[in-house]
Amino acid sequence: MTPGRREKRQFDPESYPALREFLPAYLHQDFGEAYGSPSAAFAALIADASADQVRKLREEWAALRRAFSGRPLHDLQRALTQLGAAWRPESEQEFQDVDEILTQAGA
Repeated sequence: MTPGRREKRQFDPESYPALREFLPAYLHQDFGEAYGSPSAAFAALIADASADQVRKLREEWAALRRAFSGRPLHDLQRALTQLGAAWRPESEQEFQDVDEILTQAGA
């Protein structure tokens, strides 16, 4: 494995402070009961957060998505767990739904 490839595989939760703050607060163990879906949890965060917090969240989410592009779903699931989320997405569509919510929040 080349050094560049090895670096791509490493994941440091410390690089995502906004996600580390948000995910345990909104995508906690009972998020399904509280919000109904991950998309609704993200929508609640956006409603509660300042414009700066939303911007940081969008940036970190986009960076996370780029970092895991082309990798198996279980890698991204593991990263979300390391960031404090109880959410275990079952499909790429769930991520795309969140992408859309965050894109709309930045419009």
